[in-house]
Amino acid sequence: MTLCGRVRLVNKNNGAVIAREVEPADTFWRRLRGLMLRGKFPRGKALLFKFKNPGRHSIHMFFVRFPIDLIYLDSGFRVVEARAWLRPWHLHRPKTVANYLIELPAGTIQRKGISTGHKLSLKDKNFSRRKGYNR
Repeated sequence: MTLCGRVRLVNKNNGAVIAREVEPADTFWRRLRGLMLRGKFPRGKALLFKFKNPGRHSIHMFFVRFPIDLIYLDSGFRVVEARAWLRPWHLHRPKTVANYLIELPAGTIQRKGISTGHKLSLKDKNFSRRKGYNR
């Protein structure tokens, strides 16, 4: 379920729309479930996690049925690490400290030309009013 209507994720460096629908993982249960047990993760979708404290937050792919791309962001929504094609039943621990994590369908990083250092942005009039999502 997408909150606050359609929220787009845009790469400010090249203008690419990375996702047309961003789902915030903004409750304990949404963060816990993540993408587990979902049947698919279509192109144009994204799942956004905001960490309570900056850090090297690991993720697991247990019970996730498809590969995904990961983008870790700093407090300014700048890409600090990008990991493509993380496969089901694997773990990932980032090498850098991050404030946010965006999970995307596999292949998005390459298809949209996302690189470390790129600045991303959320585009919607209501999304910025949500607690902690002030980008």
